[in-house]
Amino acid sequence: MKNLFYFVLLINLVGLQASCTTKGVYEALQDNHQNYCQQYRGQQQDDCQSTYRQSYEEYQHQWEISP
Repeated sequence: MKNLFYFVLLINLVGLQASCTTKGVYEALQDNHQNYCQQYRGQQQDDCQSTYRQSYEEYQHQWEISP
């Protein structure tokens, strides 16, 4: 299952390579992670998805203030 995750991730990155912005790549990765969480059910799925709910703006702000 992990190999499938990385394969889908690679396909997403290759597909976005020509015309992406950093925000577009971030959002595509978030979507990919959300899809990965679909393998779980119930609380485990909710916990997995909550890990990937940070907006790009929140991510960017956090990255800018990190040492």
